[in-house]
Amino acid sequence: MPDLIIKDSQLSVEEVIEKLKEAVPNNKFGILHSYDIKQTLASKGQEMTEFCHVFEICNPVVAKNILEEDMDLASVLPCRISVYTKDGVTKVGMASPTKHIAQLTTKDMSSIVEPVEQALINIIDQSIA
Repeated sequence: MPDLIIKDSQLSVEEVIEKLKEAVPNNKFGILHSYDIKQTLASKGQEMTEFCHVFEICNPVVAKNILEEDMDLASVLPCRISVYTKDGVTKVGMASPTKHIAQLTTKDMSSIVEPVEQALINIIDQSIA
């Protein structure tokens, strides 16, 4: 599996975001924070033509299990899913947790992280259709 998992949607950014907000709790995660990057940069005088929203999501049970195995992985929590446009196409993406964490620890975290990655892919798939 690639380091980035990115899928296209025929839906608008707003429609994908609404579906994402439904899919996250349906997959036992919660949205901790969301950022409208385009708006934030505009407030700093940096205009973007494309849309970009970043959602930090977490499953507290899984986060606790990961941190109990390797506290250094706090640097990569919570998980992030981005909803954005590129050349006018709505996209939803994330960094692969299995690839990312495997690069950052010597411990075998696959039994914890692989189900997380599958849940995040499910969230993305439910958001783009």
